[in-house]
Amino acid sequence: MYFTRKGKGGRGIVGFHGWSGDHTTFLPLMERLPEAVSFYSYDLPGCGRSPEPVRWEIREVARDVAKELLALGRENLTLVGSCTGGLMAVFVARELAEMGRGGVVGRLVLIDPFAECPWYFRIFLIPVLGGIMYATAFANPLGRWFTNLMLREKRTGNVHLTESFRSANHRSTLAYLRMLVAGGVPEQFRELKVPAVIVCGERTFGAVRRGVERWQRVWPEASVQVLPGVGHLPIDEGTEMVERILFAGAGERKTPKTEKLSAQKARELREWRNELTRGDSVNR
Repeated sequence: MYFTRKGKGGRGIVGFHGWSGDHTTFLPLMERLPEAVSFYSYDLPGCGRSPEPVRWEIREVARDVAKELLALGRENLTLVGSCTGGLMAVFVARELAEMGRGGVVGRLVLIDPFAECPWYFRIFLIPVLGGIMYATAFANPLGRWFTNLMLREKRTGNVHLTESFRSANHRSTLAYLRMLVAGGVPEQFRELKVPAVIVCGERTFGAVRRGVERWQRVWPEASVQVLPGVGHLPIDEGTEMVERILFAGAGERKTPKTEKLSAQKARELREWRNELTRGDSVNR
């Protein structure tokens, strides 16, 4: 598997990109790295510069990724997964635990994660029609522009939600959808005992919000961080906030303070947080 590394610190962080992404997903964070951190950003199998797996089955792919992490020779890694990469991080952590190497993973950070493949992704797997719909939405410039326009409520500023499909391996993106559909429900991970932090944008998709609620039922002690004003791509839209969560306690790296919320905005965000987590499990 292809990966890039930045930093030589003793605290290891491994990044898994989401659907249609590659190792460049984490560049905004890697450019702001504390000296105490080493960051490894991977192209998952079949994505970017990594070859396709022998078999498109999620546990086999996760096992292959787990072996790659073992080759790093490190313990207590933080696995951070963006979007569907969060689910891959969970599968990899379980594979390592079942290999008797659970100490390799010290923490999970899931950024705007889905719990399962949502229905509006599953439609792309419908024979014939699904392929046409996928090609229309993602495999041509006009389709990507229109899809991004339609998703404007789920992003901020000039962030482009579909730009990564321009260089994606479309065979692989569809294969990942099939794997996620067949991967099973998040409740299968109840016995995975790894501290988890779940980060989501305030303006993200409803499927992600429901996914966050579901992950919290799986891991009641997980910390949930809701990022104000941020959409589905927190690494790009809320880089400084994600940085403070991911690199907490890693040493020097000062960042500007975020803009103070209006009283109304703060109240709306607080109400959503309370509804999402039923009270006291959310850390601001």
